[in-house]
Amino acid sequence: MDFRAFDLFAFIRAGEPASGTVSLTDMPRLLAEQAADAPADANRQFRWQMQGAVHEEATAGQSAQQRLFVDLQVDGSIWLQCQRCLKAYEQPLPVHTRLEVMRSEAEADAAPLDDDEADVIVGSRNFDLIAQIEDELLLALPVSPRHAVCPDEVLPAEEEKKPSPFAVLANLKTKH
Repeated sequence: MDFRAFDLFAFIRAGEPASGTVSLTDMPRLLAEQAADAPADANRQFRWQMQGAVHEEATAGQSAQQRLFVDLQVDGSIWLQCQRCLKAYEQPLPVHTRLEVMRSEAEADAAPLDDDEADVIVGSRNFDLIAQIEDELLLALPVSPRHAVCPDEVLPAEEEKKPSPFAVLANLKTKH
């Protein structure tokens, strides 16, 4: 199946899972986020799994309405530039999301914004899953990428050797 152009509605109704891999080089917007000094072998593969589901919902006084969902999981990592030390580091990008698939932009615009169960997307019979995966990975990027502890960061034990400016002030206060 070509996951750059397939019938998302038929996929959901079939209820069969799908999985595969996509290379970082196939996602140019995400590739542009990679650190310039990333290792040469940093062309990463992202593994994805997708499962469609149809939920029937009865509303008061109306016939049952079908809601279409896609559960999408993506796992992989990218090299980003740390905002503290400006060196590259590997950032895991796990994505686990539920997407409610609407038939049109108008339906998507009418969907409630406060639904924590699922994000809304517009499906099509020519759906580009790779672009959707790239969108989800871009949303998963940290706002301010940084190491948990930078390689050249001063360790707390070394920091304690310096006298605190407040301790110096405290000494001045007690001498008077």
